[in-house]
This record gives sequence, C-alpha cells and structure tokens, in this order.
Amino acid sequence: MKITYMGHDQFYLQSETGFALLTDPFDPYVNFPMQEIKADAVTISHEHDDHNYIKKVTGNPTIIRTFGVHKLTDSVSAEGIPSFHDEEQGAKRGKNMIYKIKMDGLTVTHLGDLGHLPDSFLYMMLSRTDILLTPVGGFYTIDAKQAAEICRNLKPRTIIPMHYKTEKHGLTNIAMLSEFLEAIKPLEPTYLQSLEVTRESLSSLPPLAVLDVSAV
Repeated sequence: MKITYMGHDQFYLQSETGFALLTDPFDPYVNFPMQEIKADAVTISHEHDDHNYIKKVTGNPTIIRTFGVHKLTDSVSAEGIPSFHDEEQGAKRGKNMIYKIKMDGLTVTHLGDLGHLPDSFLYMMLSRTDILLTPVGGFYTIDAKQAAEICRNLKPRTIIPMHYKTEKHGLTNIAMLSEFLEAIKPLEPTYLQSLEVTRESLSSLPPLAVLDVSAV
C-alpha cells in the first residue's frame, strides 16, 4: 500500500493491485493545491465543502458516506464508524464518520474531523489500528493535546497527522503542526514524501510519520 498526503484531511491510498481510495476531498477554499484525481472509491467523513468536494474526482468512484462495512474488493473495505464533529454530540457542527480502511492486510483509520475524545465503546471500535490518520489542528476538531491522548490510548504502529495549516496553505484558524509535535513527545517525527508499506514491513515503520503535501 502507498499513502500520499494531499493536504487537509485528504489522502490517496493505493493498493498493491492499483485500487485507489481517496479520503475527504477538499475544495478550493482550503487553499491547498487543487488537482483532478482519478479514484475507485471516496470516503466522506461529513458534508462540509472542505471534505466532500467530489466534483474534482474522476473515474466514476464509489462514494461512501454511511456507517457499516463497505466491501470494495476482495482485499479492500471501508467501515464507517459514527462519531461527532464537536464535544456536544453534534449540536455545534454535526456528525462525523470515522473510517477503518482495510487494504492489503493492513488497517488504516481515518478520524475525519473528530471533535471529541472517544468513549470506551469508540476506543474499542478503533482498536487494532495499524496506521492512524488523525486531525491535530483544533478549533474545528480535536486539538494537539487531545490527538496525542488518542494516539497514546490506541497505540497504532504509525501516526500520521492531518488537518493542520502550513505557512502557505490550510485554514487560517487552526494550529500548525508544531503544536502536535510538541504534545506527542517523546516521539520524534520522520519526514517522508509518502508512505509505502506491506504487512511484512509494518514493524519497520516509524512511530510518527509526517508526510509532505504531494500530488499523485
């Protein structure tokens, strides 16, 4: 599997057989580089324009918006797990769908715009995550300290942060990555252009991977 980060909550996951899954496609407002993308499936965590901009996706993809297990191929599935976009059970910003994506024998969990700490049931649902894609920027989502707490409780093999701003891109009212890197210490980041992994190489992954914002 190859994981490419495209900014905000958008990742491009490609299986060994070439199946491509895109998460939370963002719109121009987010101010990350826009690109038309061909994908076989798209997961949508919630219906905000910076997460459901499917008009830039080609290839007649399967669009996933709901809870439950969505089987896409013999080796790829996406399980929607309900959560909330805020700490008031959705009263402020609505619902959020977390996705446990199984691909090539690995489990990648995309937290979407999770806005609260999980309860014991949600932690149970998120267990056995190999690679965790977590928002860290706060304001609209969990903040750096909350993200670090979730990471320590879930204990994934690798953490990949998302939903933060950079010096040139991203929403202006969320935090930069540096706040999370401080909160997650003593883990130190490994900076990568993208992440390529198999079930056999999982144990060699760094515990914290910061991916460049890249095109595909």
